[in-house]
Amino acid sequence: MNAIAREIKPALPDVIEAEKGLLGAILIANDAYWKVAGFLSADHFSDELLAAIYRTCGTMIAEGRSANPITIKPYLPADQMVGDMTISAFLAHLVAEAAPPIMAYDLGRSIIEMWARHRLIGLAQDMEALARNMPVDMNPTKIISVAADRLTKIAQEGDERAGSLKYGVVLPRAVNRVARESGDQASRIPWFLPEISQAVGDMRRGNLVGVMSDSGGGKTSFSLQQLRFAAGRGFKSAFFSIEISEEEAALQAAAQQSHIALGRLDGYTLNTNEKTGLEKEMMEAADLPLYIVGFGECSLSDIRVKAEAMVKSQGLDLIIIDHAKMIGLPNPKDIFADRINALYRGLKAMAKALNIAIVILIQRNDDWKQRWKGGGSIRPMMGDAYGGSGVKQNLDVWFSLYRPEPLYKELIPLERREEKRDRLIQDYDRSRGKAWIINHKRRRGEPGQTAEIRFEAEYTMFASPMEEAPPAFDFDEGAML
Repeated sequence: MNAIAREIKPALPDVIEAEKGLLGAILIANDAYWKVAGFLSADHFSDELLAAIYRTCGTMIAEGRSANPITIKPYLPADQMVGDMTISAFLAHLVAEAAPPIMAYDLGRSIIEMWARHRLIGLAQDMEALARNMPVDMNPTKIISVAADRLTKIAQEGDERAGSLKYGVVLPRAVNRVARESGDQASRIPWFLPEISQAVGDMRRGNLVGVMSDSGGGKTSFSLQQLRFAAGRGFKSAFFSIEISEEEAALQAAAQQSHIALGRLDGYTLNTNEKTGLEKEMMEAADLPLYIVGFGECSLSDIRVKAEAMVKSQGLDLIIIDHAKMIGLPNPKDIFADRINALYRGLKAMAKALNIAIVILIQRNDDWKQRWKGGGSIRPMMGDAYGGSGVKQNLDVWFSLYRPEPLYKELIPLERREEKRDRLIQDYDRSRGKAWIINHKRRRGEPGQTAEIRFEAEYTMFASPMEEAPPAFDFDEGAML
């Protein structure tokens, strides 16, 4: 009996009356369409014919044409019957049973809510089927990732399409928020150097920040330094590392903070003062709200699942992801540009939904080499980004971490003309230990600003230009044995 009972599923709930009532209201008063057009699409209707009627009405109204039972009839299947009614009779029935046009918005919300409920029911059924009969190429984590991605799309569908509010409603709320945040130090996350904040502004919750740099240009070092700085000031921070292991990231952060050459720490050939500095950092690290999360192959869904879990369990203010090119792109059937934009849109949506700042590291491509061969500059441009300059639309802040020193070093042996090689050597000498923050986009503030900082290669860390170098540690010959 129980087995039979489980197979008998209750009928799905519906809002067919709301769908008919809304269509009737639109056929009577075309202006009612604009009350729902911003969030309701034909795909949200449960019945194909009702969806076709809504789609036809929307197209005609958008073109400035009148939509009524007579004008829309030629665009609907002439031979289709609805019960014992012809199309003409059914359209007349919709008008006769129409809801008052003033109810259009509420009816539209009811329709999209039922659409979401049906999707949730379908997802639950699919999850149960996968969990009971899990394919060999799946595992529980992948199933959860797929489910999380689908849940996000369901949640965003109605909210994003209905996200419009009157200016008079939004403005007071916005003013109250900025007034509140002006005295709330926790609402903004500062960068570890004042020069960076001057060029790009502080990080804000809900923002997606892109940091572009060449391979070997210091993206990871920059990230770890920022995370350690933020965590030291109480901001709960996480490093999502796809490229290096958790231990490699921890050692590099410790080397920066303790002013120990990474090679000496990695080989553990430390003098007495270096050991003391490292022990101090290990003690401080125990209470730091800094998390290092290692990923193998991962997708946007994998990152979303982990981020949501950590926000709920630990609470997070900042996530830095290393780096965009290592994340599997969604929608494999789409063209590359669309897939890249989908990745950045997903990260932006994640930052907004979780109310955290997300920094995505972006590896610069090699287009600068062709520009240099043609007599151009090696300075970063927006088109050098992984995904091209089109990624700009999804980033709230975008800047380059520019270190020309390794680029000149790469170019010198390739140049056969003595005069130009000498010039490259001069440029290389002038650029040693220097780096620049080049602001490509700043949603709040003026873009195009540049700030100079310096790079201490020995400790793989960045510093202010005028900042004094740390005092040298005592040398311990015994540590070198």
